[in-house]
Amino acid sequence: MTESNRITRTESSNGKSGHGFFIVKKNFTKLPKLRNPILVEGLPGIGSVGKIAIDYLVDNLKSELLYKIHSYNFHPSVLLNSESFVELPAVNMHVSKGKNRDIVFLSGDVQPLDERASYEFCEKILDLAQELGCSEVITLGGIGLPTEIKNPVVFGAVTDKETLLRYKKFKSINFKANERVEAIFGASGLLLGLARLRGMTGISLLAETYAHQLHLGFSEAKVLLRELTNILDIKVSFAGLENQIKEKEQEKSRIRDLQKPIKALKPPVYDKTETPYIG
Repeated sequence: MTESNRITRTESSNGKSGHGFFIVKKNFTKLPKLRNPILVEGLPGIGSVGKIAIDYLVDNLKSELLYKIHSYNFHPSVLLNSESFVELPAVNMHVSKGKNRDIVFLSGDVQPLDERASYEFCEKILDLAQELGCSEVITLGGIGLPTEIKNPVVFGAVTDKETLLRYKKFKSINFKANERVEAIFGASGLLLGLARLRGMTGISLLAETYAHQLHLGFSEAKVLLRELTNILDIKVSFAGLENQIKEKEQEKSRIRDLQKPIKALKPPVYDKTETPYIG
């Protein structure tokens, strides 16, 4: 694909400034023709499990950038790259050739947190996905737990009964997500809900993860990737991810060693007739 220098700016139909304003940079001159494409989302969320999984696939499969999307709804800041150049937060859409169909990956640095902005963002993504020919969506996310878990379970939530029947052949997915969570927040949920209104189908894959703001769920992302690669019938080596998991475990071990309690000192014994020192 050849990069187009054309940048399009679009606003939502309400015309109000600050809502639904996107800067979309196309990386092609002519809309590509894809084979029965499917949209697969993995944006920042609980444990970053979806983001880790999709970033890994984009990096390890032969994928091509289709769109780079900026928005007035994203966090008002810039990121610094390895050369200290500034970059606006972005969400990217890549395409990769699968065995039987093409896969459109949605990845990025951020997603809107404001309720209205989230809806408008997901509508924009679905507009672009449908232009590419996508009629099905897979979203990835995490189910936050108060403690770390050794063997995370992947739960599934679907748009309709027929989709449930299609995905039930993947026996390791637990489809009783409603017994674990009541709602799916952010793009992982809204993309499916809004897709259903458009007549599209889909599934959300949710891995149990530790709901700590500093936790990065590499192990949980690997569990998600196992399910996703089976569903999409693609092969990818997990060696790089396993190295990241090992490094993370070594780092946690070092932190635990530093946090080992020092042998408690006996508190001073005061004479009850004296006034103790208060400091």
